[in-house]
Amino acid sequence: MDQYPTIKLIVENGNALAAAIGALPFVGAIVLVAFGLHWLVLGAGIVASAVTYLLMRSYVELVRVIADMLLPK
Repeated sequence: MDQYPTIKLIVENGNALAAAIGALPFVGAIVLVAFGLHWLVLGAGIVASAVTYLLMRSYVELVRVIADMLLPK
């Protein structure tokens, strides 16, 4: 799997990547509220973070399945 470094990165560190990318909408919402937007933006940030995290987790699982089944070991 050395010829596919991105797949290797996702297979090995997928959980941390999903958590980090999933947290980005919430962090962005906090920044927007700090700059004066309405506090309900935090609710939207929480929902967007949950959806993003679930999508990223499913992507990581798909990459892991494909890597296990199709790539030579």
